[in-house]
Amino acid sequence: MTARILRAVIAAAGPALLLPGGVARAQVTIAGKPYTKLDTRQATREAVMKQFTGVSVRWGEWKMLAPFEHPGGAKDVATPFPPESQLEKMKAGAEIDLSATYPGKDGKPIAWHTVTQQQDIGGLGGLKPLDFRAGLTPEQIRNQVGYLYRSLTVDAPANVPVSMGSDDGLRAWLNGDLIVESATETPLDPEAHQLVLKLRAGVNHLFIKVTQGGGEWEFQMAERLGLDPAVEAALDYQLDSDFPDAESKYYRIITVPTPPGEVVEVGGLAVMPAPDRRPILSTRRGDIFLVGNAYEEPPLKTAWTRFATGLQEPLGVALRPDKSAKGGVAVYSAQRSELTKMVDTDGDDVADALETYCADWVISGNYHEYAFGPKFDREGNAWVTLNLAHTGGETVMGATVPTRGCAVKITPDGVLHKVADGLRSPDGIGMFSDGQMFYTDNQGDYVGTNKLSPLFQDSFHGHQASLKFREGYGPDWRKDGKPVPERVLPAVWFPYQKMGQSASDILLNETGGRFGPFDGQLFIGDQTHATVMRVFLEKLGPENPGDHPTYQGACFPFRQGFASGVHRLAFSDDGSMFVGMTDRGWGSTGPKRFGLQRLKWTGQVPLEIKQMRARPDGFDLEFTRDVDPASATSPASYTMISYTYEYHPDYGSAEMDSKPQTIVAATLVDPKTVHLAVGTLRVGYVHELDAPGVRDKGGAEPLLHSRAYYTLERIPAR
Repeated sequence: MTARILRAVIAAAGPALLLPGGVARAQVTIAGKPYTKLDTRQATREAVMKQFTGVSVRWGEWKMLAPFEHPGGAKDVATPFPPESQLEKMKAGAEIDLSATYPGKDGKPIAWHTVTQQQDIGGLGGLKPLDFRAGLTPEQIRNQVGYLYRSLTVDAPANVPVSMGSDDGLRAWLNGDLIVESATETPLDPEAHQLVLKLRAGVNHLFIKVTQGGGEWEFQMAERLGLDPAVEAALDYQLDSDFPDAESKYYRIITVPTPPGEVVEVGGLAVMPAPDRRPILSTRRGDIFLVGNAYEEPPLKTAWTRFATGLQEPLGVALRPDKSAKGGVAVYSAQRSELTKMVDTDGDDVADALETYCADWVISGNYHEYAFGPKFDREGNAWVTLNLAHTGGETVMGATVPTRGCAVKITPDGVLHKVADGLRSPDGIGMFSDGQMFYTDNQGDYVGTNKLSPLFQDSFHGHQASLKFREGYGPDWRKDGKPVPERVLPAVWFPYQKMGQSASDILLNETGGRFGPFDGQLFIGDQTHATVMRVFLEKLGPENPGDHPTYQGACFPFRQGFASGVHRLAFSDDGSMFVGMTDRGWGSTGPKRFGLQRLKWTGQVPLEIKQMRARPDGFDLEFTRDVDPASATSPASYTMISYTYEYHPDYGSAEMDSKPQTIVAATLVDPKTVHLAVGTLRVGYVHELDAPGVRDKGGAEPLLHSRAYYTLERIPAR
């Protein structure tokens, strides 16, 4: 069965079922197999999976034992520790002792404890990595070892394919037999080891050992019992119907099946203009696909056409009118070393002409020298952002050749112009409603947390690695006493973990209300948390003649639960948002490694903080619907704290100088707007608002998302 020929995967047939209230529901089938809603989403999914794969595994809870002092460091996985004495019992199938205590690091007793592994946010089956660092200080997470244990129970012998990986060294045993050995010091790759667990009938024992050098200390494993992508899309659609989360009432995620066997790690995404309207995407493995029949619910007859192949990690797709193209548009994509223009001249959906549009940026060959884009501005300039190299020197990231850590624009005549430097890992580019271009950067050295920043001409954005190539600086600029240029401060900080970990694409909402009540706002992807965030921006005029305007604003949670890391976003003319996904290199809370999904507004308006505007004495909050005056005007309905981030070469920053903010008063301005008077605003600080007490006009419904994070760079005059 393929995504091209699948017909009626979800079909109504068989006897009627009674739903609450006595409403009849036809028996649902998935690809001809009966589907029955059970008590939970996971149980229902497992039951369907068993029908297709013939395998049903009852997984026990993860148990963790750590930390042991381990002078051998990350690469020494062979030195045994006392818990490994249990391996012979596991081999014999005997009951093992999980009640024993052991002398751990610094002689402190440690014992097995249950680890509650967090499900992916959407409940689709993915699991976050198991982190050994919980409760430990940074000084306690160097040169040590930890263990994990889990039981697996099956009624009959079964083969279960899994993938696993760790940060750092790894040994894994199944029923006392060694199945994985990796003596490395490496970041977590959840698919580093792909193997089949050969389970015996009854209880099986999975035993994991992870060594640690420094930094991250994690383990991740996932089942690889897969379905045909179209069958899985149909199953996910039915599960979403039967087990909706709070957000799906307003914005529904619909999976677009990928071709069986294709690795569709989305690097770029756009939508062809009407009447075509097909999504077009690039993959990190060098292909560009057109996706037909992507708008059905669920889309069970998708048709994927390979438009181009053989590109070098294209991390963007953009479309421009072109008379030489049969469909009237040319396709542009940034490869590692060039911006490429592609044209289909005969209308067969395959690029016939590929030409180098610009190849004037520089690469050294370092694996981390990504090129993101392009995005076109209103003058027809193509914008590309250029990642720093991963050098591992004085700072994690470095620039060994010119143009790294820069934003550039290529004019319509193909000439490259440097716009800004000081960028670190600038995965996202986008335009605000006034035409100003912005980029997103990822937390790391010189970047306290993820951020959204305007790209002004000749601006500097903080990472000092690229300064040696700036005019007037040079490699010895520090010895020469050159000052660090004035930094352009972010318009929005995305507080780490609270608002994701890996900010990605930027998408301006110009749908004219077809995507709900957020026209003119920006949507930002997050690759690690598999989410889409929302940003409201304000523009304040220059403080002094010759200054740039100040952009500042608030970010809000918007939609979580995507199947993989959200990397690229694109609106269609019907107002729905296509979401291109990949988790390679960074990991993701989603259960899949890649994919394409569509986010559709259901027509119902959620109760949200629509806008958060700075005022001289506080903030104005505009809600999407009328609010209950009693709850909205009670200062007790709100809390606020403020904090900032340190600018330094270390990796990221904690929230610095955190203080509570006093809500002096809350005044109703109109049925949808409340003015919050705040004791003292703090310039250069994130103002984190929580409004759990606010209710809708009827007084019963709370906010769908009660938190907002406003980055205050200037206090407005009025």
